[in-house]
Amino acid sequence: MKITTFFTDKGTPSIGLSATIDIWKLDGTQIITAQAMSEIAGGFYVYDFTTYDEDENYVIRADGSSTLTGSDRYSYSSNETAGVGKILQIEKGNWEIKGSKMIFYDTDGTTELMSFDLKDRGGLPTERDVYKRVGA
Repeated sequence: MKITTFFTDKGTPSIGLSATIDIWKLDGTQIITAQAMSEIAGGFYVYDFTTYDEDENYVIRADGSSTLTGSDRYSYSSNETAGVGKILQIEKGNWEIKGSKMIFYDTDGTTELMSFDLKDRGGLPTERDVYKRVGA
C-alpha cells in the first residue's frame, strides 16, 4: 500500500525534504519507525507500506523534518481498513431479505455480517414495498 502525504512551508509546497514516517497499530505497537519517504514532486511524498495488513487499523504520522515549523512539520492520518475489508466481504457474500430484515452474509454464505430492519412508509416492519433501512 502506498501512503502519500503533502507538505507545505507557510502555504508553499515544500520540496527537498528528508521526510520520515511512523506507523502504529491501534493497540499502541509501533511497527514503522522513522522510515524515509520518497519525494514525488511538488510537495508530495510517498512511502511503500509493504507489510500493510488490510484487516488491521493503523495510525500514521509523517514528519517533514525540522526544516518545517509548527503545523507544517507533521501530517497524520489513520485508515479504516477493517471497514474496507468488511465492505469487500459484503460485496462478495450473499444478501437476503428475510422477514423484515436485510441480512448480509460473509463469503461462506452462512455467517451473518450485519443486518438492518426494513420499514414501510408508515414505519412498520416489512419485506415488501420497503421504504427505509434502519441501522442496527
